[in-house]
Amino acid sequence: MERAAPSSGSKRRSTLFTVGTYPPPAPFVVATDIEGTEWLDEALAPLGHGPPLVGGIVPSGFEAYARVLHPARRFFGPSIEQSVPLRWSEIAAARGKTVHPEMRLEALIDNVDGHDYEHWTAISAGGGEWFPPFEWLEADEGHELLSLLHSCTEASEHAWFLLWDGYGDLGPGITTAARAFIHPDRSGRPLPPELAGRTLAFRDYLVFRAPLDALVGWFLWRFEGPNYLWPADRAWIVATEIDGFSTYVGGSRPCIEKVLASPLLEALPSALDHRFDGWGDPINGPA
Repeated sequence: MERAAPSSGSKRRSTLFTVGTYPPPAPFVVATDIEGTEWLDEALAPLGHGPPLVGGIVPSGFEAYARVLHPARRFFGPSIEQSVPLRWSEIAAARGKTVHPEMRLEALIDNVDGHDYEHWTAISAGGGEWFPPFEWLEADEGHELLSLLHSCTEASEHAWFLLWDGYGDLGPGITTAARAFIHPDRSGRPLPPELAGRTLAFRDYLVFRAPLDALVGWFLWRFEGPNYLWPADRAWIVATEIDGFSTYVGGSRPCIEKVLASPLLEALPSALDHRFDGWGDPINGPA
């Protein structure tokens, strides 16, 4: 099927993307035994104790971390083919802001609403009209990341792919699918009848298994990249929270250095104690 990209300005809404309903095509296998995902929640910092931190979304235990910034776009016409990526460093330079590992998009544009399209148009500079980034990992960045991370694992034929179960176009087939989850409700409160048998958690994810190279087929199925992706040996992890404009990568220091050095990615060093929310920019100030 085809649909317009959600959460988009008028030019982006005119661009059609091919997306698919659940389940994904081969070689993806829907996982029914999700025990192999439990380590993820166990390695996360708890939520609700102070401001949101990267460690609440990205698991601990890795030697180093990087933050890949999702590019905004500069449109010169009504279609995606008439646009070019707009890096955060370009936005910062145009607006007199400072590039640093904890910079937040909202502070760069001086607006707490990162999706305010009229505001993006109003602050456009340097030609064309600015449009905000997507909150998911797109194909170009996803393929580049995989090319860099592939050699950092010995388990490339066995990987885990997690997708948030809240995308409304996945279809009714997900109703009975097993879920992985992060930050479950441990209060002991009884669940309402309609949620009987489910785990009430901050996020629930559909779980798939496939070789890492199946990521190519993933982006033919969905335009949202996986929210979590890791090889079976857990040599690294790629994490994209749905309420943000960045993707985080954890891995060995040499592996993360490759991500930071990529000319195709705009990536910065990160740490688990960095702020995750849009108000956490200590240099450019609150939006």
